[in-house]
Amino acid sequence: MKKGDRYKGFCVREVVDVEDCDSTGVYLVHEKTGMEVFHLLNSDEENLFAFAFRTPPGDSSGVAHVLEHSVLCGSQKFPLKDPFIRLVNQSVNTYLNAYTASDHTVFPASSTVKADYFNLMAVYADAVFFPLLRPEIFMQECHRLDFDDNGKVSLQGVVYNEMKGNYSSYESVAGDAIETSVLGGTVYEYDSGGDPLEIPGLTLAKLRAFHKKYYCPANCMVFLYGNISTEEQIDFIEREVILRVASSGKKAVYKTRKNAFIKPRLHAYGPSDEKEKKSTVSCAWRIEDTGLSRSQVAMEILFLGDLLWGNDSAVVSKSMISSGLGEDLAPQTGEHISIEYPVVNFGLRGVDSKNVLKVKKTLYATLLDVCRNGVKREEMDRVRMSFEFSNREIKRFDGPYSLVLLRRCLRGWLYGEKPWETLLFMREYSALVQRMDSDPSYLSKMIHRYFLDNKRCSLVTVTPSAKWSRDRAKKERETAERQLSEMGEKKARSLLKKMHDFQDKPLSAEENDLLPRLSINDLSSTVEKIRTSEDEIEGLTLFSNTEPTNGILYFSMAVPADCLPASDYPYLPSICEWFSQVGWGSLSWDKAVSIVEGTTGGFGAYTRSATVPDFAAKSDCRKDYVGRDWVMFYFKVLEERAQDAFNLFSDCILQTDFSDTVRLRELVVAQYNSISSLVVPHANWYAAYRASCSLNHAGTVNEVWEGLSSYYTARKMNGMDINEVSSVLCSIFKRLFKGGAVLHLTGTKKGISSAKKILPGFIRKIGMKNLKKKRANPESAFRALTEIPSEFCEEGVKGPIDENIVVPGTVGYACRLIPSSPFDTRDCIADLVFAHSVSHNELWKSVRTVGGAYGVYLSTNSDSKVCRFLTYRDPRPFDSLDVLRETAEALVQKDFSEAEVEKAITGCYSDEVFPRTPASKGATAFLWELYGLNNAQKARRLKWLLSIKPGDMHKAALRFEKAVKNPGKGFKTVVVCTKEMILSKSKENTGKIIKFSV
Repeated sequence: MKKGDRYKGFCVREVVDVEDCDSTGVYLVHEKTGMEVFHLLNSDEENLFAFAFRTPPGDSSGVAHVLEHSVLCGSQKFPLKDPFIRLVNQSVNTYLNAYTASDHTVFPASSTVKADYFNLMAVYADAVFFPLLRPEIFMQECHRLDFDDNGKVSLQGVVYNEMKGNYSSYESVAGDAIETSVLGGTVYEYDSGGDPLEIPGLTLAKLRAFHKKYYCPANCMVFLYGNISTEEQIDFIEREVILRVASSGKKAVYKTRKNAFIKPRLHAYGPSDEKEKKSTVSCAWRIEDTGLSRSQVAMEILFLGDLLWGNDSAVVSKSMISSGLGEDLAPQTGEHISIEYPVVNFGLRGVDSKNVLKVKKTLYATLLDVCRNGVKREEMDRVRMSFEFSNREIKRFDGPYSLVLLRRCLRGWLYGEKPWETLLFMREYSALVQRMDSDPSYLSKMIHRYFLDNKRCSLVTVTPSAKWSRDRAKKERETAERQLSEMGEKKARSLLKKMHDFQDKPLSAEENDLLPRLSINDLSSTVEKIRTSEDEIEGLTLFSNTEPTNGILYFSMAVPADCLPASDYPYLPSICEWFSQVGWGSLSWDKAVSIVEGTTGGFGAYTRSATVPDFAAKSDCRKDYVGRDWVMFYFKVLEERAQDAFNLFSDCILQTDFSDTVRLRELVVAQYNSISSLVVPHANWYAAYRASCSLNHAGTVNEVWEGLSSYYTARKMNGMDINEVSSVLCSIFKRLFKGGAVLHLTGTKKGISSAKKILPGFIRKIGMKNLKKKRANPESAFRALTEIPSEFCEEGVKGPIDENIVVPGTVGYACRLIPSSPFDTRDCIADLVFAHSVSHNELWKSVRTVGGAYGVYLSTNSDSKVCRFLTYRDPRPFDSLDVLRETAEALVQKDFSEAEVEKAITGCYSDEVFPRTPASKGATAFLWELYGLNNAQKARRLKWLLSIKPGDMHKAALRFEKAVKNPGKGFKTVVVCTKEMILSKSKENTGKIIKFSV
């Protein structure tokens, strides 16, 4: 296509070379309806589409969020109750989701199979333009009156419970308060996701009106990415949308009142379970009326953010942390550039009330000092390296990289810019560098423009408050009681029964086959092989993977943790996070961080423990590196800077001693605050770690490193004398490297060849020796590390629930482990398909659709021979555990059809053939070597997957039912919930109650 061409009513407005995306951008507008389409056309077989709509909220009822959920619950061509989850169950998608942002809603999906891609687009197009929006779905997804076994009324609903979970997180509430302080008079003063206190005011009539107004062609932007031709996609859009819509509608306008209000000072509150708590204090700036393009503004404030507070060594971060006004940097610090009026926040966490005004005064003084004196050269080098890496490195972020491009594209397209303008990263970056190089005062001008001279600024204090939490809970109860009084119990129960009858009505055979799907014959049985080379350098094993990494070299050094005593294990995550942030030799910590980030794409470390599958344990037991606990050190660097990177890395290993106790105290406090803020919003994973901690060695170790036990380690370190912390970490760090190592490289042929020449000198310099055997630590020593301190526990009577973790908030989370079949067996693949099917059918219906939980998952981890049941933001976690048991009993009687099994196989298929980036291929290959996996095993899994039959599913159901009844030793059940949820009957059945304090 070329500019000016017309095709199926669409006019090609522009065809541009989008060099940063290695794509040709084709921009089309439908002349009659106004629908806009932008296609990044390239050679990528992983195609992605997205329907995006401007959806500015007029209140905090969550109408846009509820609509996002509801349109995916039945449409004209697919009048099912749950087409979305059925797609998840039976598609080979590599991404399938929807999300509501502060002023727009997006429905993206991707697939590597063309037929599957258009199947997904067919269902999504019908959903967004022709939804049924039934009353029962509104009650299910938005809000309804419900009754417990004792007849007590409460408000329920999937979105309602999701947002109750959001309002249970202090950091989330604080972030909303900070941003809205400078966004008064705009659509952003409202919560588009919905405030649980306002969601009950939303009606079905308002929901339908919102859809009619905003989900129309004139207000729709279609983003396309990949190698399917533009013409073929336009053919589809014309057939499935343009020719069927009754009206074009109107393009939405983001209205802003004149003299939009900025609150110079704001004191807000957030959830807490304690009476007294220090506050988060933040300065927020609203960016507008600069006279510059959105792309230029975005680039400049991103650059400033990275330079001024991008890490602890950045000039503003360092100054503010060392001021002693707060404990650490507030997690809300950053730049929000994906809204019409970008907002920049900088704040401190853990601030005393007497220091609130001092925070702003010190911040402005620091910014003024930068304007006068500039920044050090290594800081500028750090930022420039960061920006170059972000442009060159190929990444996936919870989905294909095209998702990142979609969000960048919408950043300007939503607000009137050409869709490709915000994709030209290097053009804007190069222009900024040129402005700064030609005008030495340009940095100062930017700081004045966006911060010092910007009157659209607010100083926000957010304080944790138990009263805030209690008041909201009281208002929620009062709302439910008021609605019941107005409606009457008889009508409320009648409506509830009508919804349940709708949910329980079985689908006909015709309805079951409504959604388009691939057949098993459409799926390739070929697995992409990962080719790994093995060498020996200076007595150490070196694995390498040659991949098209765009000139980036990835180096890993696996050092065995299991040569250390078990008592050292709790401190290893802290060493991983801090070893490169405390300085070494003559380098102060801030200079060391700047030099590392100005030379490399960063280096760091992480811990790793996993179970070796039975077959690998037998065949690879002779290899001394298989099945160990590791500390994985790594760095990434441009190939031409490899020697510099190895030099820095070796100096860091040899000279780091954790002796800067002032810096160390900052890190200890920041770690404790960070982990404290993670437990509630990610409680499902903390429940999973606790449930796994008695299962096997890897389960125990991962609970110590990443589970709730790590919170108590952080709490303990926060109370230790800092000199003791320094001594402990230094001792462990020095002893750690005496265990030897295994090395790995990923890069181009040229990059690996160059690195192999550097490695001998590096190995000799750090004195690394051959890999040593693991230390004979008794398992009881590791298990002891998972015991929660007694002052936080209340012992109960041993029963079906092993542990109950009490947290602040209004929703719960449940996790139960169940035995499953061993890895690399046909039965384990049958269990995989069975769990996938049950998760997206029976459990989805019972726990999410009927029960109101935001999420429910049943998944297998066959190397540990375990199946994991998880619920997320669940109003009835104890009931969900009963549902699991009842479901297991019922499935024994179920006759699985051929079609049902094929759908589940198709849904599992994408996980087996998931596209990997060059870097992730290398990382995967290294882990395969360390834990005894290989290409042959991967091929067997796929072969077995494509051959699963109904009989295999029935046998899996029998195994599952037996395992649920009699799980055996080590398979725990853990519930995370509020103290209000713990009824007397659950207390009697709970072995241990753990009281978590935020």
